[in-house]
Parts: sequence; C-alpha cells; structure tokens
Amino acid sequence: MDAPLYPPSQAYEQPSVVPHRMDTTTTSIAALLADPAAKAIIIAEIPTFMARIGNEQLKPHLYNFSPRSLVQFGVFKTDALDRVDQQLGRLPPTTTFAK
Repeated sequence: MDAPLYPPSQAYEQPSVVPHRMDTTTTSIAALLADPAAKAIIIAEIPTFMARIGNEQLKPHLYNFSPRSLVQFGVFKTDALDRVDQQLGRLPPTTTFAK
C-alpha cells in the first residue's frame, strides 16, 4: 500500500484567538483566572474560589473544566455562577487564552 502524497502548504497562518465573551459554562477555569478582571469578579462573588480549586487532584484539569462543569460535584453553586455570568457579560470581549 502506498502512502498518500500531500502537496506542501502554500502559506502558514499563525492561529489567533477570536475575541469572545467569557462565561462560566464555556470558559475554562484557567482562562478565567488568566484574565485579571474576570478573576476579580470570581473572587468577589465566590470568596472561597481559590480554596475550592486548590485540590491537587483538580489542579491539572483547570484548563479542561469550566466552573459550571463542577456544579454536579458540589464544588460551586449555580446561583453564585449566575451572578458571576451577569458580571462577566458586562466585560468587553477578550482574547485572553490560558496556555
């Protein structure tokens, strides 16, 4: 069996982050913490936020989990995240991306 032939690319475009609005459903915890304004909102609404995500088993997954995905495990309450979402909605779109 012969391997397929792929022509070389003509030009490479560096990927970029599209401006987006952050929320607690689709934005990872790491991305929220990487943005100073979002982090301030979260800490103001959920003062124990950092303690709740400080678990050594959870730390490697902060780039994968959104705060709302942890509601089912009792880490956060829906009403607190709703308040955070209201305030995050007032922020301008961002290009912050946690690496």
